[in-house]
Amino acid sequence: MDNYLAEIVIMLALVVLVLVVAVFALARQIGVLHTRLAPAGALMTTAGPKVGEPAPLLSIPDLNGARLELGGTRKLPQLLLFVSPTCPVCQELVPTARSMARSEKLSLVFGSDGGEVQKHADYVTKMNIEDYPYVVSLELGMKFEVSKLPYAVLIDEQGILRSKGLVNSREHLESLVESMRSGYESIQDYLVKEELLGEQA
Repeated sequence: MDNYLAEIVIMLALVVLVLVVAVFALARQIGVLHTRLAPAGALMTTAGPKVGEPAPLLSIPDLNGARLELGGTRKLPQLLLFVSPTCPVCQELVPTARSMARSEKLSLVFGSDGGEVQKHADYVTKMNIEDYPYVVSLELGMKFEVSKLPYAVLIDEQGILRSKGLVNSREHLESLVESMRSGYESIQDYLVKEELLGEQA
């Protein structure tokens, strides 16, 4: 009986040892994958104003009739998020954009390049974004050459276009802010240049 119990204890000890080794191996693999997987930033398009150049200066009315100045010098960076009442991804992203604008101290503006004004007004109420400027302007969409939604543009305090691209998550929005802080056009641009520097070292 004692021998039987001893064998069971030894077998259990071996099982535990194998599990410990497996956990360490998995942890190492996760670390390797984490370093190899590139962050997914906003997908920057080549259309429209170029990053690093002054953003278009626009003075257009919002849904409430107040004049909204886009571009130019200001106290806070300006985040322009193009949305649509019929875009389901936009609906999910709006609360995220509001939260990020508060935490990153950004001046958030919602924009659309057309559609029925009443539908946009209803959308503003539904999404609880009455405190933010909301612009419906074909000129706005044409100036930034927006073709797909949701699309975001980040303009710094000096009116320079710092980053832009298609966004569908908080990570994508945050990549725009990181691009502005780092001086790189996009996360993809950063990764390419870092890889080149690594090869030259």
